[in-house]
Parts: sequence; C-alpha cells; structure tokens
Amino acid sequence: MRGKLAVLAAATLSVVAVSVAPAGAAASYGPGTYKSGPKNGDFSAHAEADPATGKVTIFQHNTRQAAAVNCVGDGPRATLLAVHSVADQVSSVVVDYVDATLSDNEIIMDVIVSSDKTGPLGHKTAFGPKMHEAGSITVPLKKLPDPGETMTVQFGLQTGAGCLPHPQIGLDGSRFVNGGEATFTGVKVG
Repeated sequence: MRGKLAVLAAATLSVVAVSVAPAGAAASYGPGTYKSGPKNGDFSAHAEADPATGKVTIFQHNTRQAAAVNCVGDGPRATLLAVHSVADQVSSVVVDYVDATLSDNEIIMDVIVSSDKTGPLGHKTAFGPKMHEAGSITVPLKKLPDPGETMTVQFGLQTGAGCLPHPQIGLDGSRFVNGGEATFTGVKVG
C-alpha cells in the first residue's frame, strides 16, 4: 500500500510541476504558418520560397564568367518568415530542415532573428556542401526581447554574387552553375 501511495504522490507532484511551467514559454511554427520573406537575384538566378510547404530553392547560372577579383551581379536569395508575438522570455530559436542539397560552400542556409523594438537578436548560418541532409540550426539570442514585442525569424538560402570559388570552368573564379534546395520543417522559439 505504501508503494502505491508513493507512486501516486510522485505522479501527482509531476502533474503539478508540469502545470506550474509558464504557459506559452515555447512556440512552434511550420509550413502553412510561414510567410514569404525577401528574395532577389539577377537575370541569371532563380529564387523561390513556398510558405505552404517550407521548400526553398535557389539556382544561379553563371554566364558572367566573373574573375576572382571582379565580383559582379546579384546572387540568388530566397527566404521565409516565422512571426512570433513575445509573451514570455525567449532565449533561442531552432530552425529544422530536411532534404538539404547545397552545391558547395558558397551556398548557405541563413537564419536571422530580429524584433520590432529591440532590433537584431541573433544570426547563424550553415554552409554547404550538403547532399539530402537533415538537421537543425540553433540561434542563441544575443539580446532578449521584452514581452509584447514582435519577433521575426527569417530563414532560407542564399549565395553571393559572381565571386565564386574554384576555377572549374572558364576564367579563374567562375563556375557554370551552383544552387541549393531545402525544406524547412519547423521553427521553435523558446
């Protein structure tokens, strides 16, 4: 009987401890809740981000034959946004991804966290190359937003202009194509 009472008491304490945790301390966002973010690229680039699926694709056909010392053009960037209303203390953001294929280390997955009042809060990148990889990018916040602020998590893929490494074809510093694709499955704020 004492053993059953001890188990019942432990179970009751764990339920009470869980119910005392602050409500809304963490929030999750996923495909369907994302918004379209900034995207750009010049005439030789393709940039696409789908808020409904979380899939982001960039592609750059390097017709510019940029030299190693001559950076020209506007490389592709495609991003999504997760917007969070801060109710409790937030100290980090985690962005999950699957099926990441990045052609080389010039292509990056980029996560920027900012607030409407506090400003920039944190930034983190993950570099290629990657081949059908899954993982997470954790961004510890350098500043903490106050309750009532609106926090924006911007995430996606980008590459630089015509300053491409590795002389694979053409002039030194040029490449025929490079690009990347990833599906962002979730953003956790906590």
